[in-house]
Amino acid sequence: MARYHGKNLKHYILTLMAAVAHIYKDPSIGNLLNIAVVKLLIMEEDEDNDIISPSASLTLKNFCRWQQQHNHPEDSHPYHHDTAILLTREDLCRLPKTCDTLGLAQSGMICDPHGSCAVVEDNGLSAAFTIAHELGHVLNIPHDDDQKCAKYRLASQPLHVMARMLDYNSHPWSWSVCSRHYVTTFLELWSVPARLSRREPSGGAAVGFGPRRPPLAQQQAGR
Repeated sequence: MARYHGKNLKHYILTLMAAVAHIYKDPSIGNLLNIAVVKLLIMEEDEDNDIISPSASLTLKNFCRWQQQHNHPEDSHPYHHDTAILLTREDLCRLPKTCDTLGLAQSGMICDPHGSCAVVEDNGLSAAFTIAHELGHVLNIPHDDDQKCAKYRLASQPLHVMARMLDYNSHPWSWSVCSRHYVTTFLELWSVPARLSRREPSGGAAVGFGPRRPPLAQQQAGR
């Protein structure tokens, strides 16, 4: 990331995150969610080499462990993050020679300090949509065409942020009825703290973040 973007790296990542924040402010999501960057780190090359793997799933596992070790344990600390994202220029491969993956995250893990993380391949400004998409998974939102969403959409309805793949018929700036249902249900169970921390690597960039929503109850994400 640092070699590719040079001195513009910080500005570039903040531009991506501004777009992500805009997507999460769209009324279609049905909730007040503010994405805030609390920390932006550029990894050293040796750290990057320890995390990035030819396997996307192993890269995610390595990064999840790394971000947990580098997170401040106190929720009230200004540098504490609820979700971390690794942004990298390296290919993310599901299988050897199958490197069409743009992002990877575990579903519904924002309240788990060991699993609230994602990896995203930087492919230009459209990476903002991938970041928003993977953060959606961390918030327990399934794909728009998942069987879980069948009862919330008609066959003629377009796919939105949580489309498996973006095409000319997708609406990546807004959310489906299904996404609105699942994020609302999830946030009613947990009041998610409001911090987003970011880290940036030399060969990859790590970004951590979390949404903020007026709590329905004085309950905080269980850790």
